[in-house]
Amino acid sequence: ATNLGLTLNWDFFDVVDAQEYPSVEDIKNRKYDAIIITGSKYNAHDDVPWILKLVDFVKTARGLTEYVRLIGICFGHQIIARASDGITGRNPNGWEVGYVETQLTPLGKELFDTDKPFLRVNQFHQDHVIKLPPGFQCLAFTEHNTPYHSMISEDKQCITVQGHPEFNKDTVKIMIEKRKELGIVPLEVADKALETLKTHGLNMEDIWLCEKFLQFVLCNQ
Repeated sequence: ATNLGLTLNWDFFDVVDAQEYPSVEDIKNRKYDAIIITGSKYNAHDDVPWILKLVDFVKTARGLTEYVRLIGICFGHQIIARASDGITGRNPNGWEVGYVETQLTPLGKELFDTDKPFLRVNQFHQDHVIKLPPGFQCLAFTEHNTPYHSMISEDKQCITVQGHPEFNKDTVKIMIEKRKELGIVPLEVADKALETLKTHGLNMEDIWLCEKFLQFVLCNQ
């Protein structure tokens, strides 16, 4: 955000335990330029009450105004897909962790104003978007695991990414080591991911992609 000369103000909402959400009035009155749905340890395809409520909130927010932008990261990417009649679920190819080359589609290159053939973004997921929602277009994919790694709605209200541009390599390293220790991520997958961080960790484009998402919000007001 500093490179763009912006000052960002944040409000945080606990949608899991406290069931907190931005009010309808605040959304209608344009208090927020964007609502970000972050990553989570939970599954976006589960039918537990708080997840169903979050899905309904996304549907409501989209119907209230076209002004507020919805940004989805990892779990949030899948929640927005589900709320928009896409399909999400467990990836049969398993975990995608650490550095993975993320290929840009022609639309992705155009939107992000780049000739990069791929992005270097950290991954940490075993679920994905199985079917693209109607009215959405794919911006990026990974060759073996994630056919819809990033997407945008045709009305330019929603933009999402399966990876984690908000995590730097040190954060991802800690997450991998902890989940390896707990047996959540298979040993072979974790070790390979840790190796990718050693070889590619300094060349990540996390800040670059976050800035592109901010530009998306600013350019669509």
